[in-house]
Amino acid sequence: MKTQSTRSLPSQIIIAGLLLAFLLSLAGAAPSQAAKEHASLPADVLTVPVTTITVNSTADLDTSDSTTCALKPAEPCTLRRAVIQARGLAPAQKPVLIAFNIPTSDAGYNSTLKIWKIQFIGISSNANATLRYLNGSIIIDGSTQPGGRTTGPRIILVGPGTGQSDGIKLGETATQNANEIRGLGFQMFKTHIYVNSASNIIANNWFGLNDAGTGIVLRGGGEDDGSGNTGVSVSANVSSNVIQSNVFTGIAGVAAAINGNDTNFSNNYIGTIANGTVPGKETDPSLICLQWDWLGGSGLSLSGNRNLIENNVIAGIRIAVEPPTIQADAIRVSGDNHIIRGNKIGVDATNVEVGVCGRGIYLQGGTEFNQITTNQIIRPGLSAISLNDTPVVSTSDANTLRGNVIKKLTPWGEIEGNNSPEDAIQITKSLPDAFRNFNPAAVTSINGTAVAGTAGTNSPCPNCIIEIFLDDTDSINEALQSLKVVTANAAGNWSATLPFALTSTQGLRTTSTTAQNNTITGMSAGTTTGLSKLYGISYKIYLPLTIR
Repeated sequence: MKTQSTRSLPSQIIIAGLLLAFLLSLAGAAPSQAAKEHASLPADVLTVPVTTITVNSTADLDTSDSTTCALKPAEPCTLRRAVIQARGLAPAQKPVLIAFNIPTSDAGYNSTLKIWKIQFIGISSNANATLRYLNGSIIIDGSTQPGGRTTGPRIILVGPGTGQSDGIKLGETATQNANEIRGLGFQMFKTHIYVNSASNIIANNWFGLNDAGTGIVLRGGGEDDGSGNTGVSVSANVSSNVIQSNVFTGIAGVAAAINGNDTNFSNNYIGTIANGTVPGKETDPSLICLQWDWLGGSGLSLSGNRNLIENNVIAGIRIAVEPPTIQADAIRVSGDNHIIRGNKIGVDATNVEVGVCGRGIYLQGGTEFNQITTNQIIRPGLSAISLNDTPVVSTSDANTLRGNVIKKLTPWGEIEGNNSPEDAIQITKSLPDAFRNFNPAAVTSINGTAVAGTAGTNSPCPNCIIEIFLDDTDSINEALQSLKVVTANAAGNWSATLPFALTSTQGLRTTSTTAQNNTITGMSAGTTTGLSKLYGISYKIYLPLTIR
């Protein structure tokens, strides 16, 4: 009679997890700098595999949709064949890890950079993408490759031809969930990754960067083509995907199109090189955002519901367009209940101000109940935050702005043919008159650090949340620092103590956020106004003045 092991399945999984962590530590798996700065993030927990398939060659021997590594054991195990083999595993054999152990004698090895490049020769006819669909619980982790560099992905994937083919698709159906793409570089793809299912992880990858992470790899069409059309595209109605600690650069269409729900898009670099800086940014005002400037690519678009956009660096973005076509927004928002917070727009990872060529955050018509908080929007080419509406179709409502810092060196200007001038917080003419004409809180006295005020003129605001911003006295509307947030009383009156007294070259601006429905006619609680006019220190001179 056979004896059975008394070790339980959970204990086996724990031991396997410890072994995997040990092996990865030996391989020197290198997270991005963004990941290092934020130690506890959703993608930091590694999934314990049941099965491991090891790629041992950079070759792409054929474009068969059926050949596996197991079927051809005498031949190299390629990434294409490993994916096909992983797809065929039974549910009990998953999660499956596709790991790498390619020798330095391989033709795709770069001894200077200590990386391995996989050049694909064609696409999967089944998936209409370079590789076949990942059909659930398949992990591809480039950081498992032993002996490579510690400053970026060790495995670089290069699309076929001139970069007009898509890369990897996660989920052939919406139920093929929990795939992971980690530690890979992507070059010469149209859409690098499609996400068609839920609970996938995309972490510590490069999209559009050269091998060294110091520049951009353009596709066959040059600047107009960018380094790709889309970095990551998340389909509508899929949920709980994590896109974390990646770098997106030079993407012509949109770095990430997040159309699903409950996505976590955090700690990514957009428009920069691998270390989060923009070394090629023009400083000559006459050349900024023109064809000689850094081609950082586009920002991200957001729809669906309840997505989190947090702690990303979006700097140096520019696409190859000419007026009257306007530059891409850093974050373009539709949908509801999103949280957009702590992002650095126009500031690189080392806090150098480099700007972005388009708008900072653009809220399309019909967006509701979004929280736009604690973002830095520095030197945008157009409005820092743009509020819009789609009358009759749907109404923008209950969008809360709080703690956002806005800085601009040149006047906001106006786009020819646009009915609304650009501004720090742009209130477009598409919005309801009740909102456009509602005045934020007024400052009635500044005495050292003591400030007091009322509701805005003809704009009763009982119990509203008043935010007080620092600005200078130039002609440009800005919100250089959030100084205080206070709550008005039922009459709309309020007071605050500033952290310091103002100088003669400083002033205050306010916003008001409603605390109850219909304070602004037809709009819900949580709606934030635009910025107030500037309130400075008033000086009184008493006559007669006697000079002795």
